[in-house]
Amino acid sequence: MICISINQESRRLALADMVNAGRQCDLIEIRLDRFAKPADVAELLTAKQKPVIMTCRRSQDGGHFSGSEEERLALLRHCIISKVEYVEIELDVADQIRPFPGAKRVISYTNLRETPADLHEIYEEARTKNPDVIKLMTLARTPEEAWPLVQILAKPALPTVAVGLGKPGLMLSVLGKKMGSPWTYAALERGMEAYPGEPTVHALQSVYHYPAIERNTRLIGVTGFTELEYVTVGVLNAAMLQLDISARCLPLGVGNSRLFRKVMEAVHLAAVVVDEPNRHALLDIPAELDSAARQCEAVDLLLSHDQKWHGYNLLCRAAVAALEAALRNGSGSEGNVRARGVSDGSTPSDKPLEGRTVMVVGVNATARALAYGIKKRGGALIIASHHRQAAHALAHQLDCRFVQFEALYTTMHEIIVICDEQGAAHEVSGPAQPLTTVRGSLSSPARQPVHSGYLRSGMTVMDLTGLPRKSQFLREAQSRDCRIVEPREVLAELALLQIHLIAGQECPREKLQKALAELLEDEEG
Repeated sequence: MICISINQESRRLALADMVNAGRQCDLIEIRLDRFAKPADVAELLTAKQKPVIMTCRRSQDGGHFSGSEEERLALLRHCIISKVEYVEIELDVADQIRPFPGAKRVISYTNLRETPADLHEIYEEARTKNPDVIKLMTLARTPEEAWPLVQILAKPALPTVAVGLGKPGLMLSVLGKKMGSPWTYAALERGMEAYPGEPTVHALQSVYHYPAIERNTRLIGVTGFTELEYVTVGVLNAAMLQLDISARCLPLGVGNSRLFRKVMEAVHLAAVVVDEPNRHALLDIPAELDSAARQCEAVDLLLSHDQKWHGYNLLCRAAVAALEAALRNGSGSEGNVRARGVSDGSTPSDKPLEGRTVMVVGVNATARALAYGIKKRGGALIIASHHRQAAHALAHQLDCRFVQFEALYTTMHEIIVICDEQGAAHEVSGPAQPLTTVRGSLSSPARQPVHSGYLRSGMTVMDLTGLPRKSQFLREAQSRDCRIVEPREVLAELALLQIHLIAGQECPREKLQKALAELLEDEEG
């Protein structure tokens, strides 16, 4: 079930939200502590269209109740005898509010600072309070912090709801549905969240496909919590729905890579789509790597097959395919050729990059992948970066040219591919370090971005720093009559490859493009 939180100070707005929420959820949480004036429980119960949970939280639990503790407990007792479907009662005061026929008690434990090491003991104590449901709400910024909650969800002694504070808590919402948790929480709209990281009901239903997740649903991990990962989840889930495959995406943080592998195995993930900052860090997980992942020393897809993990770098194929399609067709938005279908023939149309001078800006995992792909397709490659040592090492590895960042403006090239907005890596102090010391997300402060003033008509521009949207640089390039590679086309190519490997099926390109358009509907042009 989905429980929408009503988090209003105004009685009138709360009643209106209850009506709107009733059309979209199974259960409604009413935050009595949020009302500016004492709440009329009878009026709220008369207006309800769905079963409700009444809560009245203390400030130590993230609540706003301004009265005394005795007044708060009296209000919860009143909810109990009013036969509200559920009343949330804190573990430490559970003995002061006795059960009453017709109302179910949710015994809750909230910790806004951490997920305590003794959470299992706390859970066992909650079991002694005659609960109908146990609710655990703790800070869950990383898999390490969420792990005790995952363990409890895996084998709950009673109906159990686990809430992780922060964006990584989304993992617990999806996992809870698969593991039989009675409900999860959602906000009616953005800006109306009851706690940090609470997803909207629209996101749960349309992007994460919460209602479709069952115990036998396979899970595909997607690491990271930026808009790019949100869009990735939405596109992959739309593809699984289209192909009628019982698999859905699980949003994940990474944290410690050793524990992350433990989480992967405990949850029985079928695959993991890896975000840019973790593509080198997770390189030691797969037993086998494809040639691109080996060359780039970065994986963007982990796939479980034959009881072992296989690692792939698909971005180099997807982005290069989108770039070549733009060169063939004169734009990045029409007539793209699927990445895995690009011919290896010898004619110019088969290899539009061959012999063309391509400036790749950056030395992060994305830059390495693109540089490898461009070099493989015959491009005359140049690496530009503020970080001389890392760029020189990458250029040596790929047998291509290197220039300092500032020299890109005076070095002739037809195509520019920006992978790191500042073209920089983490500053490395002390003696010279090998390239492996600057792996991962290589953004650095106090570095200027590429200046769009040098762009000229006829150049081809790809900028991956703004994914999933067009960067400002890309918009400037478009206005200067440059040929641009649309970010949506890169993502469509990437999704086609991911789905082909994960599901073993082909998803119609137009379905993916439609999903991308819906997820990015507020983008202009």
